[in-house]
Amino acid sequence: MQIILSDVLGFCFGVSRAIALAEEALAGGCAVCTLGSLVHNPQETARLAAAGVRQVETPEAVDGDAVVIRAHGARPETFDALRARRLRIIDATCPFVQKSQRIARRFNKQGMTLVIVGHENHPEVQSILGYFPGPAHVVASPDEVAALPGGITPGIIAQTTMPEETFQAVVDAIAARYPRFAACDTVCSATRERQEAARRLAAQVDAIYIVGGRHSSNTNRLAEICRRACPRTVLIETAEEITLADLSGVEKLGIAAGASTPAWLIQTVIDRLEALAGQAQQS
Repeated sequence: MQIILSDVLGFCFGVSRAIALAEEALAGGCAVCTLGSLVHNPQETARLAAAGVRQVETPEAVDGDAVVIRAHGARPETFDALRARRLRIIDATCPFVQKSQRIARRFNKQGMTLVIVGHENHPEVQSILGYFPGPAHVVASPDEVAALPGGITPGIIAQTTMPEETFQAVVDAIAARYPRFAACDTVCSATRERQEAARRLAAQVDAIYIVGGRHSSNTNRLAEICRRACPRTVLIETAEEITLADLSGVEKLGIAAGASTPAWLIQTVIDRLEALAGQAQQS
């Protein structure tokens, strides 16, 4: 069995930067909290917790010296609440998310109605909504455009981890309904590259494992994209989920991973597959 890795693996820049900032604060002797999960990967979250990074959900629950704003960003009122407590704020908001926040503010000044192509409960989307005090809507597919109110001028942006084709399909649906609109493609370039690499790989293999947290939006998007080209696409969180029976008849096996999946976890999957391949040869 040949194991083929995706051209793009490991943490994206935003996640890598957020973790580095948290670990740097720890090394400096700070008691570090994060608002929400720093990374949507339970294994990496557990590693950070063991190192001393404490996760809380509200500014009022912070009990350390420093608080890390994760890559997804946070609403302005969250920053205000942290400043009021005179906490050290380590802002690890991804620059791509900051760009979306700035565009949302601009659309508000222009009197537009914000439309975010994404998932309403995702923390990134919730942070962006905090920068747009006017009417805003979140749609996950072009089918949902029909439910938007009439007589508005949509200003469209995307959750950074959405597939490019979904964003464009929503823009096309809005263009068909509204005479005036503005669209800014805020899909992260690293997300785009990762999705394209996974799509290419899925077309070349008999089966593909997507390694990442089951609650990670970008990891689930990778799995959706790969299933279109390779029906034997399986999302796993850990190497222990792989069995020899899963690999029956597989000559070429692909491995891709979400932007929140650490390199050490990907390596455990590779090690497990190589061990199983060795067992298969001996039997």
